[in-house]
Amino acid sequence: MDELVYWLALTNVSNLGILKSRKLLEVFLSPRNIFDASPSDIGAIKGIGPTIVCSIKEKDRLFKEAEEEIEKLNKRGISIISLSDKSYPSLLKEIPDPPLVLYVKGNLADKDRNSVAVIGTRTPDSYGKTVAFDMCKKLATFNFTVVSGMARGIDTIAHKGALSAHGRTIAVIGCGLDISYPPENYELMDMIGASGAVISEFPLGTEPLSCNFPKRNRIISGLSRGVLVVQARENSGTFHTVNSALEQGREVFAIPGSIDKELSRGTHRLIKEGAKLVEDIGDITGELIPLEGLSPAENHPEPDLSEDEKKVYLYITMEGTHIDEIIRKTSMETGKVSSLLSILELKNFIIRREGNFFVRN
Repeated sequence: MDELVYWLALTNVSNLGILKSRKLLEVFLSPRNIFDASPSDIGAIKGIGPTIVCSIKEKDRLFKEAEEEIEKLNKRGISIISLSDKSYPSLLKEIPDPPLVLYVKGNLADKDRNSVAVIGTRTPDSYGKTVAFDMCKKLATFNFTVVSGMARGIDTIAHKGALSAHGRTIAVIGCGLDISYPPENYELMDMIGASGAVISEFPLGTEPLSCNFPKRNRIISGLSRGVLVVQARENSGTFHTVNSALEQGREVFAIPGSIDKELSRGTHRLIKEGAKLVEDIGDITGELIPLEGLSPAENHPEPDLSEDEKKVYLYITMEGTHIDEIIRKTSMETGKVSSLLSILELKNFIIRREGNFFVRN
């Protein structure tokens, strides 16, 4: 029998849950071994009560249901990936409670380990919409995969921003993959699946219940190297994902806003608590690219540049960056930055504008 059947059957064991499943896997090493074990051996594991033991004993029913589920998934073009699968996201595997299985519409790629989650309010103003779209478009040009939850507001805009640059984006939803939530995003769901992936830990037919979304949020942060928050109220649900990110050891970034706006309260609170303030894409790439060895996308190449030249180039935007800002962000001496800018200008990577502003060519 296919190993996937055992994994899926394990997820359907009543009252087991992810943490107790992990406890069983630590002892028995695989779902197959769990189902082959004697009831007394299973019951001897701390925290595994008689109800769970009885449910595991109903393995014939569980196997049949799992096989039927796999058949339905195949007909819909949806794949399922187990925790032991080579294609299971490596970053997600690191968190304390990774899903045993992931349902995937589209495909996951190795390059998705260079991901940034972008989240925020469901009711952004024009400033939030513009910043979220532009930031995600730029993230995509730097070969970052943009991860979000396909909810209304910032989530939806984040996916669209990445898609506008022909980049990869992953949507993590809190229901089965046969349901579009919110309903108006059904076309966006198809677009994401065609060029990235829509994923869920919930089986087909699972409704978008409110209790599913905190679980979903840990996957959004778990898939990502860092989490960027664009507009959030003081007690926003966005903080569920931020808390997961912090517990998982992820970087947290925040976009500042106007001090008199309610939508800025949450992001300003995060900045006060230590989140990195983001003014332009360089504030993210400057933190994450050195860690990951990530190169910008082909339409923003950096061939034949020294490490110092690359460092300066990263902080120059398409809109223009002043030399003082480059000096501040690179922590280099003024003379050195001036020299590197001249070299980049000679190599035709940047253009000098009036007032010591520099833009990418």
